[in-house]
Amino acid sequence: MRARRSRTCCSEAGEGCQAVIIAERADGERRSYHVRLSKAAAYTTIAGVLRATEVLDEGWGLVVEGRTGRLAVVPPTIFDLMEGGLERKTQVIYPKDLGLIALLAGIRPGSVVLEAGSGSGFLTIMAALVVCPEGRVYSYDVNRDYLIAARRNVEAVGLSDCVEFRLGDVRRFDSLRDLPLLDAVLLDMPDPWNALPALYCKLRMGAPAVLFLPTANQLVKLHENLPPGWFIQDAFETMARRVEIRRDAVRPGQWLAGFTGYIVVLRKVKGGSEACVDASQGRS
Repeated sequence: MRARRSRTCCSEAGEGCQAVIIAERADGERRSYHVRLSKAAAYTTIAGVLRATEVLDEGWGLVVEGRTGRLAVVPPTIFDLMEGGLERKTQVIYPKDLGLIALLAGIRPGSVVLEAGSGSGFLTIMAALVVCPEGRVYSYDVNRDYLIAARRNVEAVGLSDCVEFRLGDVRRFDSLRDLPLLDAVLLDMPDPWNALPALYCKLRMGAPAVLFLPTANQLVKLHENLPPGWFIQDAFETMARRVEIRRDAVRPGQWLAGFTGYIVVLRKVKGGSEACVDASQGRS
């Protein structure tokens, strides 16, 4: 039986597949290594050396004894790929933020979602994981190179069938005119308040727009420039810290993903219809 492969994911271990080596030393220290399998390769870890031929012969789940500990080889999850297996063309939204954004947006299988901007496609992947296969993600960016990188990453995880990438500016209604009614909007852009009037016309009444803002200055500007028809529901920041699990001690680890940005939830409310009139007359 032949392995099903993409650029990153394989149902069976094979030449060119990405893999995660989990190394565990005798003292309990653990570290993961993201590698691509190649017959001639040998991978050095904190627990010893692993040869790719061992993985290609035995397959996923292989456990071997190294010089200073044990090693296990497994296929990467999407979390693993985001940590070390996907292309990063831009600063990305971290996994610790992605799940919360999806929940706050209220998206589910079958939802129709707009995202801007595409960046490296990490938020695109999160949205597609939730809404596919019946739903749709429309991902916009004004930078063609970012769209290309995001498309490659989405294709790598096998979610491209329900994602449509568009080169366009969501601050202009002309870029949105042919869209269906949207269930949610996800914005990772410097000035999202300038996109809200045009997006108002395409979003279901009461539906959420979730914004990712890297700086407090942007949060202040959002509050000062919030257009009619939008209501701020909530704002969050998240942190994630790894925990060391050893035989004689369990304690917080040194790795901490602290502040990365503000996640703001807006809801579309009545009072913004004038924006749609302006857009229909070409004044967006």
